[in-house]
Amino acid sequence: MPLNAAAVADLVRHLLGDDETLRPLMERLLTWTEGNPFFVEEVIQMLIETGAVERHGRRYRLVGDPKHLEVPPNVRALLAARIDRLDELSKRVLQRASVVGKGFEAPILQDIAGLDAVDLAAAFDTLKNNEFIHETALYPTRKYAFKHPLSHEVAYASQLNESRRETHAAVAMALEKHAEDRLDETAALLAHHWEEAGEALTAATWHRRAAEWVSRTDFVAATNHWDQVRGLVRKLPDDGEAAELGIAACMQLLSLGLRVGMDPDEAQRVLQEGQAIADASGNRHAHMNLSLAHGFTRCTTGDVATYLEVALESRRRLIETDDIRIQANVWSYLAHALWIAARFSEALQLTEEGLALFSRDGFSKGAGGGSLRGIFSLFRGICLNWTGWLRDGIEELGNCQRFAEDDGSRELVGYARFWGAEACYLADDAAGTLTSARQGDEISQELGDPANMIVFKHIAYGYAHLAAGRAADAAEQMREARREKRAALEWAGPVTQLLAEALLRLGDLSAAATAAAEAIALCRRSLRGNYEAIAHGVQARALLRRDGVAARAEVEAALDNAAQLIDRTGARTLAPFLLEWRAELAAALGDEVTCEQLLRQAEQGYDEIGAPRHAQRLTVERKARSA
Repeated sequence: MPLNAAAVADLVRHLLGDDETLRPLMERLLTWTEGNPFFVEEVIQMLIETGAVERHGRRYRLVGDPKHLEVPPNVRALLAARIDRLDELSKRVLQRASVVGKGFEAPILQDIAGLDAVDLAAAFDTLKNNEFIHETALYPTRKYAFKHPLSHEVAYASQLNESRRETHAAVAMALEKHAEDRLDETAALLAHHWEEAGEALTAATWHRRAAEWVSRTDFVAATNHWDQVRGLVRKLPDDGEAAELGIAACMQLLSLGLRVGMDPDEAQRVLQEGQAIADASGNRHAHMNLSLAHGFTRCTTGDVATYLEVALESRRRLIETDDIRIQANVWSYLAHALWIAARFSEALQLTEEGLALFSRDGFSKGAGGGSLRGIFSLFRGICLNWTGWLRDGIEELGNCQRFAEDDGSRELVGYARFWGAEACYLADDAAGTLTSARQGDEISQELGDPANMIVFKHIAYGYAHLAAGRAADAAEQMREARREKRAALEWAGPVTQLLAEALLRLGDLSAAATAAAEAIALCRRSLRGNYEAIAHGVQARALLRRDGVAARAEVEAALDNAAQLIDRTGARTLAPFLLEWRAELAAALGDEVTCEQLLRQAEQGYDEIGAPRHAQRLTVERKARSA
């Protein structure tokens, strides 16, 4: 009878003692032997004989990593002898089953073993009686599994390589037949069997299908499948189909890089490999698309200028093609680049054109994945939020969320919620900010917290804490974000600007001024003009509150810089905030008339951009000042 985890632990303690280093060994033994006491004892004996477990006085200690342990030769020999003693029919079924996997279904075995139902049932009975396999399901399909991983491993190794390859091919064909209504979810398994069968092209095709199917929910798994495609393509002769697969793999790896965190040097290697394939096959469009995808990865390292330059150059080259899909791809990348670079008016125009030209259902995918209608809707909503149209922007983000849900893109839904949190914060909607942050967080967790979303999560919760008056919590969120690799790159400026705002509200004026100066430098380097404008506003208020009117010149300079950035970027949403900042300076200078005028203008400005709560707040503050 197999031993459970506690019994395996007791057996190890009985044989070796109770040293803390042996705990990983207990877990490994249970997984490996599935509690077979003979196997447990044989493995322990081998560990002692080979020095993997060393004796120290009355105790034994594990030396090295238990994951690297191998099956003892005497156990292998015993299992191989037991397999050899089986009748030929049962032995063939066991070996074929080992190729299928640790678990297998009766119809698949019947196909690949070439047996009728009666003979197959007889073989299964023999294998069950000899404790090689056990039944795991009766309905709707009979399913079986190997009782011990060691038996599975030895049965698989007992076959000649050529025989195994043929069986893998037979398994793949049987799976395609029996799983024709669920090929997407079976694609990874089919890729494995075709690869083991030596059919690299077919395996690469199935890895591609597996990657595309899983990419909406598991970016790490999708990346692994595309890596498999990339590796298999290298083994293939240079032809059109192999080239297309290689280009697709490099494109998708670059796109997924921002989600799983791709090293810049690796991104450069992927770019060069993909473009070499594109050039060899004369595919100029693929060369351009790879440049765009790589530019996207450059953006994630904070090099927004290069990303924007590549996107603008790609649009200039669109005259060379009438392929609407290429045009759509360039359009989406450029819209993203213009938004990130705070060129809101241009980005807004491009997104509206994109929605009109390219957003048919299922038409294509753009920067970062997801359907183009959802992507353009996302960018349009964000740009509206910054250009003084908060109500319209929030409504557009709602459209984006619906589009993304219709298209099954949970990632895009998450982005809509995260940027919805920013919009609600700008509108002084504390409840909406927190709700959006939580919804985005839920989706991020659902997707395994991809690298890019972790930073967005911190930013969204930072906004939520600031909106609710919890400046200390907001500061901690920003410190957490700064510890994230991506925050130190693409989002370093906005994150540091939010940290400066939180410190200002906490009254730590010197720290706020220092963080604001750092944010200004980071935002300027990464072209984040809207966030730089806010950082100038923080700097002005921190200096004024710390040093009073003695800092007038520096405060005025900071406010003028903010005004210039608001004008240059088109971030009209910040105009009433700037009026408030100027009003604070006027009050410090004792100019109550100017202060009152500026606050009234700010009230009107908040109403115009769709932030009535800010307007109401100022009304209350003005009345309190005049009381």
